[in-house]
Amino acid sequence: MSDKLTDDEFKTTVISCPLNAYDCRDIQICEGSLQQHFQSEQHQRSLAEHAKYIDNTADADTTDTNSNMEDEHQSSLGLYEKLSSLAQYIDQTRNTLTNINENLVRHLISSFPQHINATQEMLSIEASSIDAVHLNETVLQQQIFSLKEQVNNGYGILPQERGDIIAWKITNVHEKMYDAMSERQTSIYSPPFYTSPTGYKLCIRLYLNGDGTSRGSHASIFLVVLRGEFDGILKWPFQFSVAFCLCDQRTILESNGTREPKHIIGCFKPDTKSISFQKPTLSVSIASGIPKFCPLDELNRSANENLYIYQDTMIIKTFINFNGIDRKMLDFIFNLNLALPVHIRQKLIEDEVARHQH
Repeated sequence: MSDKLTDDEFKTTVISCPLNAYDCRDIQICEGSLQQHFQSEQHQRSLAEHAKYIDNTADADTTDTNSNMEDEHQSSLGLYEKLSSLAQYIDQTRNTLTNINENLVRHLISSFPQHINATQEMLSIEASSIDAVHLNETVLQQQIFSLKEQVNNGYGILPQERGDIIAWKITNVHEKMYDAMSERQTSIYSPPFYTSPTGYKLCIRLYLNGDGTSRGSHASIFLVVLRGEFDGILKWPFQFSVAFCLCDQRTILESNGTREPKHIIGCFKPDTKSISFQKPTLSVSIASGIPKFCPLDELNRSANENLYIYQDTMIIKTFINFNGIDRKMLDFIFNLNLALPVHIRQKLIEDEVARHQH
């Protein structure tokens, strides 16, 4: 059976108007007269209603679209405000951090010299402590060495009875000079001595190749204040002049007293502000004295011409000037015969002082 309608069927088939929702819904139309219906007044009114509906729908869609755009606009404005607030907060935070950084830098710059000074003071204290430890170590080593020498040479700590003139005999001088030049042992210490039975405890430190700026040109000699048994009853700082004498042994021995010996004499007065002459807090104080005591040219002469090293031996005398004797008297004092008792030597010195005063 064919799906197509015959002409007669087409003309008699009843259908509803497509605009039946707009007043045409109850009108039954034959398909054959559909064209005539479309031109009818009723259909034209329905078409106008439909057009009006479409227009209203379009307006509603436009309103919805505008509403959505307005919502999006408001949302964008809110987001912009949040971003602006965040940017402002970031700027404030950056400025705060910049200020903190600048203040920190200024503080560090202003406090840097103080930190430097504090560090330098700390390093200076540590260096002083290390020097003191090294000094004590050197003294102990020297004392061990001196004790060995004393056992070998048969003498010990210089007796207190020797009074105001102390004689230090140094043996194996050339070996000690070589040790000083090679810096194996730059200095040597005398045995300790007391200025009286209850006096100051002292010793002598000798640099046979010089110390500091005198290295290589002069022998240096220093006095060292040691911690003694009677420091608590003594007057401090130590303030008495000290004189050293490097004895001209060759002239004395070879001339048998017929020629005047050429002793090398040097003296110094302690700096009472120096820590070297305060009451000792350590077993050994810092040495102080005469850096340029004896030209090394004199000590380096040949054995037959050397006045001060005789048979590889050197003798150094020390005089502590408690009585303020004029330094012009030093030649006389150092030429006195140490074999004489102390009281006789003191009487001879008093007589010589009186003679010069008259």
